[in-house]
Formats: sequence, C-alpha cells, structure tokens
Amino acid sequence: MNSKKTGIILELNGWCSENMVEKYTVSFDSESSIERIAEEYISFGDKVSDIDFFNRLIRDIQSPNDKTRKFASKILCDFVEFEILEFDLNILKLGIEKIIEQIEIEKNVNIEKILVEGLFEFICSEKLTKQEEIELLERLTEINSSQICAYLDEEYYLRIPKVKKYVELNRNSH
Repeated sequence: MNSKKTGIILELNGWCSENMVEKYTVSFDSESSIERIAEEYISFGDKVSDIDFFNRLIRDIQSPNDKTRKFASKILCDFVEFEILEFDLNILKLGIEKIIEQIEIEKNVNIEKILVEGLFEFICSEKLTKQEEIELLERLTEINSSQICAYLDEEYYLRIPKVKKYVELNRNSH
C-alpha cells in the first residue's frame, strides 16, 4: 500500500494465481473497501483488538461494493465460528443486529447465504440463553429469506411454533 492508505489486514490469502504472489486481504480505514494486496506493498503495524477487527467487518458487510461485502461476510462468518468464545456478548449482539439488518436488504444471494451462515454460527455458539435464542429465531421469521428458511428447516428449530409456521409457509410458496 502507499503511505497514504492505512487499514487492517483481515487475512492472508496465500499464493494468488496472479504472478504467484502472496496477498493479504486489507480493509481500508478511510473507506468501506476491501482489497487483496501483495505483501511487498504492505507495512505491518500493531495488531488490532478483536473488537476493532469485528467492528471493521461489521462496517464492511454494509459496503455498497459487492466484492467488499463478500470478503467481509466470509471472514466474519469464520470469525463468528472460531473466535467468539471469550468475546463480549453485548458487542456480539450489536454486530448480530447489523448482520440481520444487512440480510434484510442484501440483494446478492451469495452474500446473503454467507451472512445467514454466520448468523447461525452465532446461534449455535450457545452464547445466548434459551429464551434469547428463541426470541432471535422468532425474529428471523419476520424476514423473507429462503436462506433463513433453509437453516430453520431443522427438527430442533421446528419445535418453535412460529418457526414451524414460517417454514411451512415458505415450503408451500415455492
């Protein structure tokens, strides 16, 4: 990167087929944009906190740019699956709200699928009480999403009457 741009390295992409160069996925500070950049153009600084990392991903899933939303959604899904054991629940809940908001307006079905996967990784993490989980699952039934419906179409979730009705309505409409 040139000295005018700063950002957070989100992940190492490994060897890229473009000239067999190792690239990093970088989220820029000044704009909601993610790019893959060769190591030779990067100056490494201090490690950011998990909270800053999470908040950056939440910012970037809301980008107007499909490529940025897709990169951010994939990395966020992995983060939620593997990195939230010791994470502050209140910060997670704020992020989950933003994920739900993005799912509601997301036009790219591939990005929506990744966001829904991350959302259900959070639900399966057992960070919520049973009552909170039920409330979240019932809230998801208010979103018209075949991706959400596919995840809810599991015996465990179908025990919740509102979820069962939602899934049945969606099955019948297709």
